[in-house]
Amino acid sequence: MIDDDGWALGSWVKIDGGHTITRARGLSDEECVRIRASMRRLRGFSGHAILGPLVDSLNQLTETLDEMLTVAPSTFNHGAFRSRLNGRMSSALTSFSGFRAAVEQHVRDLALPTPSSAPENFRTLYASHPSYRLVHMLRNLDQHRPPASAVLAVSKDEDPETGAPRSRPTIDVLATVERCAAESSNAKYRVQWEQCGALWRGQAELVDVRELFRAAYAACETVLAAHLNEAEPWILRDAYFIAGLVAEVEPLGSAHALRVARDESGKMANIEDIHLSALTFGEALATLDAARRILGKCSVAEDDPSPAPADPASTRSTG
Repeated sequence: MIDDDGWALGSWVKIDGGHTITRARGLSDEECVRIRASMRRLRGFSGHAILGPLVDSLNQLTETLDEMLTVAPSTFNHGAFRSRLNGRMSSALTSFSGFRAAVEQHVRDLALPTPSSAPENFRTLYASHPSYRLVHMLRNLDQHRPPASAVLAVSKDEDPETGAPRSRPTIDVLATVERCAAESSNAKYRVQWEQCGALWRGQAELVDVRELFRAAYAACETVLAAHLNEAEPWILRDAYFIAGLVAEVEPLGSAHALRVARDESGKMANIEDIHLSALTFGEALATLDAARRILGKCSVAEDDPSPAPADPASTRSTG
């Protein structure tokens, strides 16, 4: 059992509808602080959680763009399909700004002692990446003069590789940029459209919208991968620390940090519990490996990581 002497490392096992708690050893105050900080970082260290909303919205938009090629022009321009296209285009555009906000929030949440490259990388994408910049400008268009999907069209031509006829959902980039710049009454937005157009000079005027979004997504994915890779030494330290505690308790059952908290009368007791989930640090390691793959690196298991640095300042938080 767990006594009232403070936090302990132990197991919590369900048996015949009840629970059996076994104490492995006591935990120092320092270990408790580190457990809380490590689990907080590991739970939040999920590339899927950050990318998920963007991936979902792009999948829905791609599905609708594919459908766009099969519907009659009257259906495309009016009715339920048009409403769905407008909504999914708007959602996808908004998801890019939501993704950036999520990455920047993750930088703040990790609170590592070394600065993240993410803010500067996003600024670089905006300044120099044609697809990312156009997506950003289309989002502004959707906010101020919706719907942004009005710039889309179905184009029929030949596949340059096979010569076969094809239909594509496209945007005439230069025509769209020039029109939006000319129609803008705000000098700042007019300059932004002109800068966007300069990035597209010399490229194909008709761009497959699906390819546009894929290119913008790939750029965002690389920014996230670089940020996650920068955090790797601290995340590995957290993961190996929690894995060591789990290994201590593994013969007994599911690993937990536990403490008995009694009410003022001393008659009622609640058990405070921090589940040391192997799944949590396993997902964090999977996130590190995914980031490494995007950056062209080998997996964590194949590498020989350098020694982990000292605790980052965020270990001061015990929240």
